[in-house]
Amino acid sequence: MVLFWSLAIALVTVGICVLVHYEALRITSLLIPSLSIPPRPKVLVVIAAVFAAHLVEVTIFSLAYYGMHQFPELGEIGGHFSASAVDFFYFSITSFTTLGIGDLFPHGAYRIVVGFESLTGFGLIGWSVSFTYLVMQEFWSQHIPRKRRRDGSDRLN
Repeated sequence: MVLFWSLAIALVTVGICVLVHYEALRITSLLIPSLSIPPRPKVLVVIAAVFAAHLVEVTIFSLAYYGMHQFPELGEIGGHFSASAVDFFYFSITSFTTLGIGDLFPHGAYRIVVGFESLTGFGLIGWSVSFTYLVMQEFWSQHIPRKRRRDGSDRLN
């Protein structure tokens, strides 16, 4: 039964995070063309939106760990863990980014959810990189090119 609950928690949490990420990228892609700012700040807006989406996703997983903490039969987080919001968030962010420092570590059913979080983080970070690259590729062509002066210094066209 513990395996069932850990898989259910993992799949629901992954599903919510994928939806959050999809919507964040969709809304960002709709918003960016309508912004009346130069290309470089548009790329920075995309990076900020992607970063915010990842923070929301890490928070979703940390809330799942908090919920699991209420049921000791699902396992625990070992190490110097005080069950504070900071600890849940820290554990989630090191799992999401696949950093896994090792000062906090999962036991029991947490291992299943952590594995799913790492796979999810790896996939969503890759999705973010791809999205950001496409946006940068589009807006780089809008930069004003620089021409070389005879003395070797740059000047705007």
